Amino acid sequence: MNLNGFILTLIVGFILILLGYLIWYKKMLFLIAGYNETTFEGDKEKLAKGTGIVLILLGIVLIVLPYFLYWFGNTLVYCLLAIIGIAGIIVVIMMKSKP
Repeated sequence: MNLNGFILTLIVGFILILLGYLIWYKKMLFLIAGYNETTFEGDKEKLAKGTGIVLILLGIVLIVLPYFLYWFGNTLVYCLLAIIGIAGIIVVIMMKSKP
C-alpha cells in the first residue's frame, strides 16, 4: 500500500468530515459553494442536514477506500460508488420533499 496516498486520503477524508460537521451541526451554510443567503428560497435546515450528511459520508468512504482496495480489489469499490450514488439520490429526494 502506498503510504503517501493513504495519508492523503486520511487528511482529505477528515477535512470532508469536519466540513460536514460545520455545515450540519453549526449551520455554517456559507461554506457551501454557490450559496447566497439573500437569493436562497428553500429550507435552510434541510440544506444544512443534506449537505452535511453527504460530506460526512464521502469523508468516511474516502478514509476506508484504501483498505477496501487493498483487501478486496476493484469489485468492492464499484459497490461503494453505487452506495454513494444511491445515498446522494436519497438526500436530494429528502431535501425536495415537503415536511
